[in-house]
Amino acid sequence: MALIKKVSTSSRNGDTSALLTLILKAFASNDWSADLYLTPIIAKISETNTSLIEALRRLKVYSQMAEKDFTRDMAIRALFQLVEGYVYIPIPEMKEAALVVEAVLEQYGMGIQNVDYAEESADIESLLNDLAKPDVVTAIAKIQGVAETISALAASQKDFENVVLQQAEGESVKNDLVSASQLKKNAIVEINTNLVGYMNTMAKVNPATYEATARILAELIDKNNELVKRRYRTDEPDTEIV
Repeated sequence: MALIKKVSTSSRNGDTSALLTLILKAFASNDWSADLYLTPIIAKISETNTSLIEALRRLKVYSQMAEKDFTRDMAIRALFQLVEGYVYIPIPEMKEAALVVEAVLEQYGMGIQNVDYAEESADIESLLNDLAKPDVVTAIAKIQGVAETISALAASQKDFENVVLQQAEGESVKNDLVSASQLKKNAIVEINTNLVGYMNTMAKVNPATYEATARILAELIDKNNELVKRRYRTDEPDTEIV
């Protein structure tokens, strides 16, 4: 039986990156420069893992964008619904103030939350500017909770833009990144095709140099594969999209 088994192709992107990092650490404890077959494999695994880590960072940012967009959508709904409630309140001064604010909101409509990210951002920024005009600010001051709701919308918009900026900074340098899933596949093919068989053979031919590292690799891959099996048995969904 082979000492090192092949990596499960059902491994998740993040788990594969963690495995690659541990494999690279195992190799880092020795000098392999004299092995002209192994050194390029290690270099390729390292390069792939660096790209995979970056791709996963991108995925995290995309996820954060969706979360921040949902938060600002909820802030938009809260503002429209609160003002609408004041429009029907039987207190003349508050109703008149609410109508002033509602007139501004109607120029945009609650549907701004359903357009694409960039258009929604532009609409929100424009809306906030209109709500900051002196006559509208005076009206807002007369209806309790509206100013605070507008502040919440402004804060959620700022949070969203901060995440967008992180994404833009990453894309400007690495706009041609291969997807995380493809990088994972490449890494697993490299390990299973070129590394596993070689290390198993060399652990037998030259155990003094290779066996200890081979055993570490075997343990790391076994743990990874067992994790995959546990997830499969529990039908845990895989939500990775990159």
